[in-house]
Parts: sequence; structure tokens; C-alpha cells
Amino acid sequence: MIGEGRLRSLASGWGLLWVAVVVLVLAPAGCFLAVGVSPRLFGQGSALLTFANLRQAFSGFELEGLRNSLMVGAAAAFGALGIAAGLAWALQRTTVAGKGMWRVLLWAVLLAPSYLVSVGWEELMGKGGLLAAAGIGWTFARHLFFGPAGVAFVLALKGVPFAYFALAPAMAGVGQELGDAARVHGGGRLRVALTVAPVLAPAAFAGLVMVFAESIGDFGVAATIGASSHVPLATYTLYESVSTYPVAFGAAAATGALLVAAVACALGVQWKVTRGRSYAVLGGRTRPVPPRRLGRGAAIAVTAAIGAFYGFALGVPLLGAVGSSLLVPFRPLAFGNLTTAFYRQLLVSGRAGAAVSSVGFSAEMGLVTAVVTVFLGLLVARRSTARGAGVLARAFDLTLLGAVALPGIVFAAGYIFLYDLPVWSRLGIVLYGTTPLLAMAYMANGLPSTSRILMGPMAQVQQSLLDAARVHGARVSSAWRHGVLPLLSQSLLWAALLAFAATFLELPISELLSPPGVTPVSVAILRVLGKANIGEGTALSVIAVGFTVIVIALVQGGFRIFAPKGWRQVGGLK
Repeated sequence: MIGEGRLRSLASGWGLLWVAVVVLVLAPAGCFLAVGVSPRLFGQGSALLTFANLRQAFSGFELEGLRNSLMVGAAAAFGALGIAAGLAWALQRTTVAGKGMWRVLLWAVLLAPSYLVSVGWEELMGKGGLLAAAGIGWTFARHLFFGPAGVAFVLALKGVPFAYFALAPAMAGVGQELGDAARVHGGGRLRVALTVAPVLAPAAFAGLVMVFAESIGDFGVAATIGASSHVPLATYTLYESVSTYPVAFGAAAATGALLVAAVACALGVQWKVTRGRSYAVLGGRTRPVPPRRLGRGAAIAVTAAIGAFYGFALGVPLLGAVGSSLLVPFRPLAFGNLTTAFYRQLLVSGRAGAAVSSVGFSAEMGLVTAVVTVFLGLLVARRSTARGAGVLARAFDLTLLGAVALPGIVFAAGYIFLYDLPVWSRLGIVLYGTTPLLAMAYMANGLPSTSRILMGPMAQVQQSLLDAARVHGARVSSAWRHGVLPLLSQSLLWAALLAFAATFLELPISELLSPPGVTPVSVAILRVLGKANIGEGTALSVIAVGFTVIVIALVQGGFRIFAPKGWRQVGGLK
């Protein structure tokens, strides 16, 4: 018999949360993974149960790709976390100049498609690239870059925003009390750092796992640097499985299942390390740490280090994209060969309406995705970090994070398998080829990352805040609205902006599931580039990225101006 507490839990909305996750994530991902062992269920073969696809994934080209993905994914995760920790310290705990600009540029790093970053670096380091044209050989550096080290390097640069968004809110939430306690007992800077570091463990592990999952699931780097360097990665073997004829969805599903298993192992290590410990430090009396005033030499060094990171992460791809959009094709770099014709074609000519329509549609999808995924992600984070979270909560978290490791193209294939089944037509439900199905896929794609970003800050919220509000007669909704959400306001804002940005330029899901009559901006860019119109394609890319950066800057600026002072102080803004 179900107990009274269990009934209250279901009535409070957890049952609906499970239904939403099943519909958005579990069922489509499960359909995709099921193809690997039971292709007959989806008309992909005659075998009802087979392990041939799994055996194939552990041999030859597929095994090499999986091994390379795990290696470069781990290296990228630790590299990104190290860079993000330094960046978060500089922006949250020091008086370094230009904090607002550095935060906005971090979104630009996130928005830059991985294939664009890779192509920019290839143009710089290749035999016929810019360095070679300038008479700089760097043979050893070239050989090092066009290999696993180069792949891990680019993936680490792309992973820094994920690690930063997980770590920075947690670092801002660590109040001055811990440092004061260490100093009272005679501790120096090292002792203060050792006292604060364990409190950041949930956020640090969340960042590590998120970057690892994003890295082994990335396709842009695998198809550019990885392919040209003859370093096969698992996502590229997946792509070859679904792009060959006949399509080998079973082999792709087997490789995807192994990627999910790899993420599960990483998450298991996180649980092992953080289990049984409390990291709650946010409370009603939390005092923000005053920023450390840097001397002239230290300020120059910190600013130079931050500038170097953005130069590597943004300078090279920006040079390639903007240069291609402003340069007359097949002409040498000279002032007389610069042109704005590609931008005029997009913004002034008769094709302007199509470009505006694509940007508007993707912005609308991004807004819807941001609102829904932040709401669901907050519930997931609360459930996963609650004291005494059970096996189901861990399986819940594992499933969401494992979905990150599935490349978008095969995750979208799961939606095709599930929602194009004849049973839906017999029930009178038409989802395949519609905008709602595309929105559902966007939400499922953004929910894992959103929930992981909110996991660290949510783990720091003390249960006593809600208990105190309830004792004084507040309802649950009022206790959350007035006691918890102000402490998480900056984290929620970052999570929403991340979901918006990731949806706005998402490509694989948009390509496979966009309905007739509408064109997401990423698909529009791909179609233009597919016509060998590099200048117009890169111009549309610059416009799309610029639009998103402006939106993010306006939202953050509005938060700084209109949000209550207490919200801004706890969130790390002064």
C-alpha cells in the first residue's frame, strides 16, 4: 500500500516530472538504444535480440574511435575545469577590470559552433595556413596539433563555459564566514583555500562530468580536426554508420550505448566522492566575499591571462568567419578586396525576409526551451540533491546526463523512431514533422545541461530556509519564492541563457526534425554553405551569433539594473 507521504509527493508534482522526462528523454533515447539489440522492433532488421552490434563496437574502427573519445574527453574536461576555475576566481573574487565584457565574451565562446572553431585553427596551423604564409614553420607544433592533443585542446576551449557556469555561481555563494573562520584559527591563504575548496566539490564534479559528456558527444571537432588528422572519434563513427547505405542504425546505437556507459562511470565517481557529505553553505545570513584588490602588476598578469584564453577560443575562429564574410572570394587579403556585399544580400535584398524569419523562429524556440528547461531543471536539481535521495533519483540523474553523450543527430533519430510509429496515427496524434515535436527535442537536449548547472548551487541551499518559512506560516510556494529563489537568481539566469543559446544555433536536431515551411537559423546557414557560398554563409553566422550575444547582454544588463540589490549581491554582481 502506498503511504501518505508517497501520495503527497506524487500530488506535489513529482509524478508529472517523471512523465515529462519519460516523454522528452527516456522514451526517445530508449528507442534509439533499443535498435542496437533489437532492430526488428523498428523495422531495421530481422533479429529480435542480437549482440552483434555491440561486438562490432568493440572492434576495429569503432573501438579506436571510442578509445580516442574517452582519452580526449577526459583531457578536455580537466583542462576546461582548470581554465574555468582561474576565470571564475578572477571574475568573482578580484577587482580585475572589464568583468561584464569578459562574461559576455564567455557566451560568445559558447555560441561559436565547434566546427567553426576547428576550421579557424586549421587555417592557422595547416601547411598552407596563416603561420606558413607568414614564414613561421612550427613543424613540431603542427604535428602536435593535428593529433589527439589538438582535438583535446579545442574541446577544452569549447568546454570552459560549461565548467564556468557550474563553478562560478557556487564560488559566488561561498560566503565570507568560511574564510574568516580559517583566519581566526591562524590559517593563511593556503589554509583558506583548502577550507573553501571542498565546498565547491559538487560544482567542480558537475563541471567535469558535463564537459566530459559534451566532449565525447561533440561532432564538429570530430568531423574537422579529427578527420583530417586521422584521429577517429566515436561521434564520427556514429556519423558514418547513419550516413552509409544501407543505414546502420544498429551499429550507431551500440556505439551510443557505450558513450552513455562512459558518462555513467564518470557520474559514479562523482557520487562516490560526494556521497554522505553536506555542502550547504547558503543561508539567510550569508555575507558575500569582498573582491580582492589587485596590484598593478597582478592586474596586468590576470588581464593578460584572460585575454590569452579569449584569443585562443575566439580570436582565431572570429578571424576566419569575419574575414570570409568581408573578403571577395579567391582574392588576396588587401583593403581593396574587402566588401559588405554578403551582408547587403542578407539584410537589404529580397532575401532579407527569409533571414529575419529564420532568426525569429530560432529565437522563439530558444525562449520556449529556456523557460521549460529551467523549470524542469530546477525540480530535477532539487530532487537529486535532496537529503536521502534514493535509487530512483540517481537513475533519474544518470539518464539525463547520459543523454548529453548522445550526438544530436542520433538523439533526433530516436524521436523519429518513436513519434513516427503507426500507433500514433491510429490514436489520431500527429507529432512527426511538426513544430511541437521540434520543441520537445530542443527541451530534451537542453534539460541535462540545465539540471547539471543548477545542481551545485542547489546543493548549497540549506533546508533550514524552507523549514523556517514554513514554521512562520508560509506556504511552500511562498517559501520558495521568498527564501530560495533569490539565492539562486543568478544561477537560474545563467541556466536560462545557456538553454537559449544552445537551442538558437543547434544543428543536428534542427536538420532532422524541422517541419516544412520553417527554417531554423542553423539549417539556413548550412544550406547556404552547401551551395558553396562561403561568404554569405559566414555572414549569416556572424549575424546569428551577434544577435544572440546582444540578447544575452541585454538580459544580463536588465538583471543588473532591475533586480533587487540582495539578488545581485548573492549572485555575484555588485
